[in-house]
Amino acid sequence: MQPQEKIITCYNATAESYAATRLDELSKKHFDRLILNEFARLHKNAGTCADFGCGPGQTTKFLFDAGLEDIVGIDISPGMVNVARGIFPYLRFETGDLLGLPYPADHFASAVAFYAIVHFDYDQIAEAFREVNRVLKKGAHFLFSFHVGEETVHFDKANDIDVDIDLHFLQTDRILNLLRDSHFRIIDAVERLPYPDAEYATRRAYVWAEKI
Repeated sequence: MQPQEKIITCYNATAESYAATRLDELSKKHFDRLILNEFARLHKNAGTCADFGCGPGQTTKFLFDAGLEDIVGIDISPGMVNVARGIFPYLRFETGDLLGLPYPADHFASAVAFYAIVHFDYDQIAEAFREVNRVLKKGAHFLFSFHVGEETVHFDKANDIDVDIDLHFLQTDRILNLLRDSHFRIIDAVERLPYPDAEYATRRAYVWAEKI
């Protein structure tokens, strides 16, 4: 189990360099744009959407531009939140921990979480899914992604900055079982190959679920 403090320290230190290298990443990811555009189309009039693990706000901004204007980006790293606010001052960003979200039950109408669970082990992921379920309204949709595999990769450097953090590749079947145990219905689960020269070379999974 990786302490949350380690994740905060890593992303506080790398927030500005992360934004410099990732803000335009969706322009190189065709499938991601397709699924995010569809999510925005279906939820733009539903109520507030949470973008968990928003980082510097690139996915929040994409969904906003796609018509989902009632959206808030949420990240555990205050450094990331400050960077996102500086880049997109017209969007809303807040600090929050997926393992203990500062929101009441039935608060959000939808949620996304692109790669927000990749630093968690399976017990933490189960806890995060329970928290997301708690803060979503009944029938709300939850779209998230992760790296597929079984290994854990340790990073000592990120963008030439010293860090100390683990990245977990995850098994899709185990994730889907945890999601069902957390009272979600699976709508779609899709895996894709990585885009060459555009991202870390791992297989990716995207899961679209509904709170039941």
